[in-house]
Amino acid sequence: MIYSRNHCAVCRQYSELVYITVDTSTSNEGTPSKILNCYNVLTLIIGGSKAKPKEFPHMALLGYGSNKEKSWSCGGSLISNRWIMSAAHCNKNAGRMVSWARLGDLNIYSDPDDASPVDYEIVERVIHPDYNPTYVYNDIALFRLGEEVKFSAYVRPVCLNTAQTFRFNKATAIGWGRTSTSGPISPDLLKVDLSPISINSCKYSYPQSSNPRINLGIIEDSMICAGDIRDGNDTCTGDSGGPLQVKHPNYPCMQTQIGITSFGKYCGNKNTPGVYTRVSYYVPWIEKIVWPKS
Repeated sequence: MIYSRNHCAVCRQYSELVYITVDTSTSNEGTPSKILNCYNVLTLIIGGSKAKPKEFPHMALLGYGSNKEKSWSCGGSLISNRWIMSAAHCNKNAGRMVSWARLGDLNIYSDPDDASPVDYEIVERVIHPDYNPTYVYNDIALFRLGEEVKFSAYVRPVCLNTAQTFRFNKATAIGWGRTSTSGPISPDLLKVDLSPISINSCKYSYPQSSNPRINLGIIEDSMICAGDIRDGNDTCTGDSGGPLQVKHPNYPCMQTQIGITSFGKYCGNKNTPGVYTRVSYYVPWIEKIVWPKS
């Protein structure tokens, strides 16, 4: 693959991965045609439903521990053939460094479809230089895999939103997190649609004085707030690092990631939206690491 400092060019390359070439003619003189090979949706996750095969092929499950005793905790996104993007606080879990990324999976404990999930070893961890685990800010990290990922209908990268003033009416969060504040972790990858929460409402939910970890309050440039005021749909513990995404406006079957699940108060509480790292704010930093000048 040709690397580029312009992620939009790379995204365009990735958009071609959703097609397969088939011969639809009845004669030898016919030309091959491209058809979609994906789940083209037209329309802990609280209130979520199960994701479908090929629906979110960029979703990664992050693991900790040895190869024989992996424990799965956080989520992430495949953004190139070697890099996973996640939350910086997912770098460690229970004192153990993140060491594995599973791609192409839907159910942690079984393989109900033909996705054939593969585990990749993480060999490099790049935490944002301004992240401090004492606080919630700059909660973004990049994890490099030990070998190149083999793309398929079940495994391919997501596009990154580059527009800092991006507006959305609905975004989808996905993860294997808890389905309630004290509930069990979901074995299935779940999805839920969330609405944007205004910065003023979010600041009201998370005042600077409420917790020393948010001593600067909610920062609109680098954070997105989203939730479901009516039904209480939300992300929860274990969804950390996973993507908040919208359908790509130009490429079928492609998602554009706008946020990374970062933190919240209570799972599914209508008055406490989830807070997500705003991807567009960090794209220049991401490009320098993932797509350096050749």
